[in-house]
Amino acid sequence: MVASFSRRISADEMIDQPETSAEDIRNNLRDLAAINRWLGGAQAVMSHALPLLKTCASDPIRVLDAACGGGDLSRRVVDEARLLRKRIEVTALDLSARVLGCAQELSSSYPEIAFIQADALNPPFGRGHFDIVILATFVHHLEPEQVVTALQVAKHVCRGYVIVADLVRVPWAYLGYCILCRLVRFSPVTTHDGAISIRRAYTPAELSDLALRSGIKDWKLCRHLLYRMTLVYEGVK
Repeated sequence: MVASFSRRISADEMIDQPETSAEDIRNNLRDLAAINRWLGGAQAVMSHALPLLKTCASDPIRVLDAACGGGDLSRRVVDEARLLRKRIEVTALDLSARVLGCAQELSSSYPEIAFIQADALNPPFGRGHFDIVILATFVHHLEPEQVVTALQVAKHVCRGYVIVADLVRVPWAYLGYCILCRLVRFSPVTTHDGAISIRRAYTPAELSDLALRSGIKDWKLCRHLLYRMTLVYEGVK
């Protein structure tokens, strides 16, 4: 098992297949929201984002949630901003129209969130448009050169902070996920794609190397519980 994790794999996920039904997509997004909430994904992002929301002087604070999926992280950011009584505008971007449709349905009580269908590697925004850019559980979907591009693009559209959060490719994360899927009734898409995602993920050393290749200095890599990691760029000193 250890040897099979020495290199990441390239494999298709069911969520990206045109034959996957709208119901399967909704069930998958529901599962992913729960996984992010209970297995460290949201906490890894918010451990960086919450202090930034507290100290950011912009009014409103502009946040980009690139490859937003079901929008659960966008909603979490808005919830925290509301508690802080900060005005906020979140742009939730995803390439999939079907995924965005589900995210919009789930976010009907969040007027602070604007949903846009676009490519996170080529977003329709100019330099320094956002205070905070978040790429959460996204870069494992990308090949190495695409990760480099994603980091460069995120830095370009951000005048403040970039938070890149993702899984860590280790066999123990894969084994734990397989056990969890036996205990919890996830959808077939979630069961399949979650296992694939762990094997497609990067190691901290690999992600650090890609950050160096981006040509952008001052990235900081942080490790989190439950095999999560974040790569953070602090553009505002």
